[in-house]
Amino acid sequence: MRSRYGFIAALTTVLLFILLEALSIVMMVNNGAVQRFKVVGAIRHVEAGIWDKTRQVRNYFNLHTENERLNAENLQLRQELARYTAAAAALDSNRITVTPDFTYIRAAVIRNSVDAQHNYLILDQGADAGVERGMGVVTDRGVVGIVSAVSRHYAYVISLLSTGQSVSAKLSASGAFGPLHWTGTSPDRLLLQEIPVHIQAAPGDTVVTSGYSTIYPPDIPVGSVVETRINQGSSQDLTIRLFEDFRTLHYVYIVRNNNGPEIQELHEQAD
Repeated sequence: MRSRYGFIAALTTVLLFILLEALSIVMMVNNGAVQRFKVVGAIRHVEAGIWDKTRQVRNYFNLHTENERLNAENLQLRQELARYTAAAAALDSNRITVTPDFTYIRAAVIRNSVDAQHNYLILDQGADAGVERGMGVVTDRGVVGIVSAVSRHYAYVISLLSTGQSVSAKLSASGAFGPLHWTGTSPDRLLLQEIPVHIQAAPGDTVVTSGYSTIYPPDIPVGSVVETRINQGSSQDLTIRLFEDFRTLHYVYIVRNNNGPEIQELHEQAD
């Protein structure tokens, strides 16, 4: 009982102190312009801080919606660029029909691995969206991988960060090309091989896709040279730092080569 009375007394003291403090602030504000200015300024400062924190929280929760909008816009721009490129080629060759060489399907990454020797991704688009086995997967900053398996709503992608996978890439300045592949170590370093020794390659040079396959469009930026070395005196090996960070992948584009079936049929006839 005595402890309860002690608690009530302490609580009464605290409440009385707060009340007296509030009354003193009111009297100070009402009786002096300088004091009023300082108190109002302090209140405004606190309000501004609260508003700023509220804005930051609101912006954080709006990031997902904004990313969705930007990715949809990027997909539309990518499709339009493909159509314009096809239209220009049609004018140059007097073709009647205009079909872009590549079209794209936007997808979100729902699973991704980067710490194994054979890494993979799972995307949220599958056969119902037109995804097929063998299609390439890219971003605006590089090559991601190749679709290996497809279900109705999902696609399994063999990552470029998988030993045994390679992509044809070239030095943007000279056009010298070779196979680009992962060595199984750092997730942001790849090796570009078979570059002739007479080709001048220096750190900082840009590497892009060559376009010498039916999987990836040409001239997609992949990375930049960080180191060069001669391989047995006959060619150069170039260490490439990727532009794309595989550890932060969220959205990708699945690539459909509209000329792929015809090119494949031609290969089969030649064989």
